[in-house]
Order: sequence, then structure tokens, then C-alpha cells
Amino acid sequence: MKVDIKKLPKSEVQLTITVPYEDYKKWEKKALEEVNKEMKIAGFRPGHIPEGVVREKLGEEGLKSATLDFVLPQTYAKAVMDNKIDVIAQPKVDIKSHIKKEGDDFVYCAIVAIMPEIKMGDYKKIKIARKPVTVDPRRVDETIQLIMDRHAQWKDVDRKAQKGDRAEVDFEGFDEEGKAIPNTASKNHPIILGSNTMVPGFEEAIVGIGKGETKEFELKFPKDYHAKAMQGKKVKFKLTLNRLEEKIEQKLDEAWIEKVTGKKQSVDDFKKLVEDDLKSELTIKANQEHDSAVVAEVLKITKADIPEALIGQEINFMLEDQKARAKHQGIAWEEYLKHINKTEEDFLKDHRKGAEERVLARLGVQHIIRDSNLHISDEELSQKIEALIAHYPEEQQSKVREHYENDKEAKTHLRHNLAADKLIDLLTK
Repeated sequence: MKVDIKKLPKSEVQLTITVPYEDYKKWEKKALEEVNKEMKIAGFRPGHIPEGVVREKLGEEGLKSATLDFVLPQTYAKAVMDNKIDVIAQPKVDIKSHIKKEGDDFVYCAIVAIMPEIKMGDYKKIKIARKPVTVDPRRVDETIQLIMDRHAQWKDVDRKAQKGDRAEVDFEGFDEEGKAIPNTASKNHPIILGSNTMVPGFEEAIVGIGKGETKEFELKFPKDYHAKAMQGKKVKFKLTLNRLEEKIEQKLDEAWIEKVTGKKQSVDDFKKLVEDDLKSELTIKANQEHDSAVVAEVLKITKADIPEALIGQEINFMLEDQKARAKHQGIAWEEYLKHINKTEEDFLKDHRKGAEERVLARLGVQHIIRDSNLHISDEELSQKIEALIAHYPEEQQSKVREHYENDKEAKTHLRHNLAADKLIDLLTK
């Protein structure tokens, strides 16, 4: 077998593989044997059908197809292994010459993406400082107020609406010609006045009217409103206030804390718990931002001729991820695209640059991990697995341990994550 290799742009190579007549006929014989085992012909047992009968039953094209099922994968795999080609995708195969007579060679081309050569600057100069995490006392007070608001009780009132009240309203929007606008009507719609959940000016229009009163007012939607059809549009609303409630005053004391948390604790202890939760949340966010900053610096000094196969895989991953997010939110993919006024083709084009950057950054990170020998030992991996298991309830721990013992992919993924953590530490000052 002869293999000619030609380098192509975008980290692809073309393998021109020549299979000698004698080798091709060996694969043809192998194909006939395998077909013989599966073929069913009256009067013959499977595997014991005369070769001539099998050939006749298959026909010229059928035999050629069956033979290629052996020739192509076997010869391609040998060409790749013998020449130590680091392929990263399935090849595109183009048959150049079929065997037409005795002595002819079978020739085909396989174009395949390979791992690109990485050109990297001096990554050892990257040193990103971690930002200290502090919790503003005002943030603690605001969080406690949000918790109290979530557990607030309300009572009906018969007066004019004020900021902070909870209202239930019927409303509908009309255009400048007085025609009803689709998707601008609602019945018994709950709104906390001052929460800024409605279009700017809507909640303010409710303040000052009483239960049972109707009001008409005009608003102009923001130019960056999420629904494109409503951006900058003038809408005349007709609104009726059906119900009005005010919040019953609450007192932050031990009795309220026990009622909400189910635990006896002092106000100071509760505030400390809230502060610790906030600090944990801010620390996670700060770590994510720090990791992103390190990767961004790696990206700046990484160059590679990325093959289309890798870019395509990443774009498809981003597409499937967004589809999963939409599904999780209960939104059909077609509805999501309609909402953002895009086609799926638009989505793929819009995310191409991001996909390229993600692939390039990942290649840069992998290069540094190899170059710096950031090896994860089996002992380190086992310690991490045990630490993860410890976070699960006792009755679930055996299943988690079994998962990591039997799932090689899960172990590999965890090993990569640990190596990435070492890389972050290496590039942090």
C-alpha cells in the first residue's frame, strides 16, 4: 500500500492511498465471506453458499460496496497509524480509481483535519492577581430585605395606590389608530408598584388611582426593548385596578427568623449567615471571572490554523447548549428564534467568531498543560473523587463512587478539570 501525504490549509492533510490489486482482492474475498454468513438462499446453509452464487446475488455494484466497507476503514486506519497522523475528525473520501481489470490498483483520497500546530508566546509572563472578595454591609441589609419581602404578608386596602403596594390590574394596549395590539393584554395581572418589572412608566401610571377605577395613558417603549416589534413603539393603554394590597409590617427578630428558617438563632447570627452565603456566592463569581481573565490572556498569545471541523463541532455544541437552555425555560426552539428575530443559520453565523475563540483558547490551555507537565497523579484524582463523594448524602455515596469507578469519560473529564486548576494557579500571582 502506498500513501502520499499533502498538507492543506486550515490544518488539513490529503492522503492519497493506493491499494494494490492483490490487497484489494484479499479484502474482496473477506467481504464475500462475511456476506456469505448473512445471506439467505433456499437450499444453502448460511456460510456455505458457493462463492459464484454469492457474487451473482450481490451483483457488481453490491460486491464493490461490500468490499469498500472493508477496504476503506482498514487501509485508512493503517495509513494514519503508520504515518502518525493526529486526526481529529472523520475523513472526506473521494475515490479516484476503481479496479476495472486484473492488475489495476484501487486509489482514493482522504482529506482529514489534524491537530493544528500551536504557536504560543511566553505564557510564563502571564500573572493575573486574584481580586479580594468583600461583602458590603449594605448588601447584607438589602439581601435580608429581599428575604423579608419574599415572606411578606399582604392585606387589602381601600385607598389610592402607592409605591410599594401590590396591585392586580386588567390592561390592554392599542396603537395610534385605536386598534388592539397583540400580546399587550392581561387580566388580573399582579404587579408590585416600584418593582420596575413592567415597561418604564407603566407602574407609575397606576400610582394615584383607586380600586375599580379605569385609566388611559400613553407610553413609548424603549428602543432596546426585548421584543423587536415593540421597540420605540407608542402604545395607548387602558387599565383597570381590580385589587390593591399593602404589605403588613414585619420585624426582624428571633421569632421571625425561626418562622422563616425553622431554626432558633439571634439576629446577629442570622446576619452572619447571610453574609457568609453572600461571600460564598461572590467568591464563586470572582473565581469564574479570574479564570476567564487568565484564559483571555492565554488566548492573546495563542495562534493556530484551526481546522473547520473543530470550529463546526464547537458551533454545534453551542447550538445544542442554547436549545437545551430554551427547553429548560419551557420555550420551543422555533419560538426562541422568533423571539430574537433570527434563523438557525443566523445563529450559527453569529456564533462562529465565539466558537473560534473558544477552540483556540482550549488549544492554548492544553498546550500549556503539556508544556508545563501539569500532570494529575492517580492519587490526586482519587483524593478529588473522595472529596466530591463526601458532599453527597451517605445513602448516595456508593452510587457516586461506582459512577467514577466505571465511567472512564467522567474520570478523564475530572482529570482535565484538575489540570486546568493547576494551570490557573500557575498563571496567578
